[in-house]
Amino acid sequence: MIQCDQPDCFPEGVVAKVSSRDDGTMLDRTKDDRHEPSVVDSRRRFTQQAGIPYENCVYQVITYAADRTYDEIKEVEEPDTEGCLADVLYTERPELGLFLPVADCVATVIYDPGRHALALAHIGRHASLAGTMRKTIDYFVERGSNPHNLLVWMAPSVGSESYRMEYFNEKDKKEWREFAVERPDGVYLNLRGYNRTLAVQAGVLPEHIAVSPVDTATNGHYFSHSHGDHAARFAVVAYLVTRA
Repeated sequence: MIQCDQPDCFPEGVVAKVSSRDDGTMLDRTKDDRHEPSVVDSRRRFTQQAGIPYENCVYQVITYAADRTYDEIKEVEEPDTEGCLADVLYTERPELGLFLPVADCVATVIYDPGRHALALAHIGRHASLAGTMRKTIDYFVERGSNPHNLLVWMAPSVGSESYRMEYFNEKDKKEWREFAVERPDGVYLNLRGYNRTLAVQAGVLPEHIAVSPVDTATNGHYFSHSHGDHAARFAVVAYLVTRA
């Protein structure tokens, strides 16, 4: 883990950590078995450094199947290292780690210090189009949270100067004009900025949103799918601390 890249926006009630390339890959997408032993060993070492055993975690599974809507939120209460298919994991149970392998997409931790509730969201292009950030904030509100109390951290992810697409059908829509910039070589997306705006529109205070400045596409300490790391992933883990 790179200490200066860890979040400092949360109170003592929650822990969130991000691994780096030196911690090893947290998923090998070239393997049919997502729990290949050497990969699981890397996960164990990382989560142990973060202060929680891997066996106490829920492993978040992300797929891109044709029937996915990319806005599935699941509340979890028990460890599940085999894997839970969801775009967002939500919990109110202390000492339960939420574990998400990622490369470029915006892994987002959301915490309500009043209700001691936590979510870990996988926010990529598909989830951005699905409005998953806003839906996750709404999920907290439905369970009694005041959005003004929520704290949000966006982990290292691909930056707006690096995330190029050959085309983007939404670029001319009003909500995307500021975040989809067309240039001669393609359309550059600002997923961080777009989702920060969604969070603010859902009621989160701007000063309660921290966005990592690390661009995974240009920072060699992190795996980047858009810049050639098609197999490897770093990870974010987050968990609630038991209150006295």
